[in-house]
Amino acid sequence: PRALLAFASILYGTNFPLGAIMNEALPPSAATSARMDLAALALSPFLFKLNPALSAQALLCGCFTALGYTTQSLALVDVSPATVAFLGAATVIVCPTLEAIVNKKPMSLRDAPQTWLAATLCILGVGILELYDPTGAGQLEVGWGDLLSLLQAVGFGTSFFLTERMMRGQPDQALPITAVQVSTTALICMFWCIGDGWIGQPGSEAFALQGLFFDPSVKTAALAVAWTGLITTAMNRFIETTALGKTSSAEASVILATEPLWAALFAALWLSQDFGVNDYVGGALIVAACLANTLKPSDFSQFFQGEEEGGFKP
Repeated sequence: PRALLAFASILYGTNFPLGAIMNEALPPSAATSARMDLAALALSPFLFKLNPALSAQALLCGCFTALGYTTQSLALVDVSPATVAFLGAATVIVCPTLEAIVNKKPMSLRDAPQTWLAATLCILGVGILELYDPTGAGQLEVGWGDLLSLLQAVGFGTSFFLTERMMRGQPDQALPITAVQVSTTALICMFWCIGDGWIGQPGSEAFALQGLFFDPSVKTAALAVAWTGLITTAMNRFIETTALGKTSSAEASVILATEPLWAALFAALWLSQDFGVNDYVGGALIVAACLANTLKPSDFSQFFQGEEEGGFKP
């Protein structure tokens, strides 16, 4: 499952630069809706195979999935793809927090030192990427795009957590759970499109899924919609859901935290975005976080040995 998640992370990395490309040609609501409609169509044969006992949980999970995708799309309007991706890595804090609060899982420093080390390294990496200006010329500016990027982490992190709970109980439900998540997101995006006000406006025919692939003026955006809808949403969400049946959401979130590195790489290749010192340092810390999460609590026993000999009681 770790290898599956690592592979999914590479594919997810393409979402951010492609999202920026789609947002240049389409309204964010139209781009996200077209992508989700395509993914929902691909997974539709499995939609009604969901165990009825999971219906409420799957719908709730779909709502948080929609929160992640919509805030990600909106953030890409004002914030660079790499930054949106790196801020989204805050899922490494969301998942263990939910495990501690909801599942009452022991997540203290003694019980899960590798998780907190990984989370600390990842947040440090995100901080350097977002807050450090290697030129020394700028000043710290945190805008709505940055806040939306963090809200993206809440949406996806909660989605990971809920998916893990469902898959641990019924591991054969990966495709139906994924289908409900994507279909719920597509439905919410439809309401977003209606509220956005572009439906019915001149030229809006090219924004809808049925017209997108027949208008040569949005050919690049259409190809991006096809890739993100079928590959990085339908297929990748299935891979992720399957892996969460065997891996905790806290560990999965750290493995998926490599996603921003791939996003930055693809953004550099496709959008000619430059790397700075902060990109290298922050990226290295995030990779270190992923490696730290592969450790076991017993690997940290030497750090607590002195406390135990001194009569420490947790």
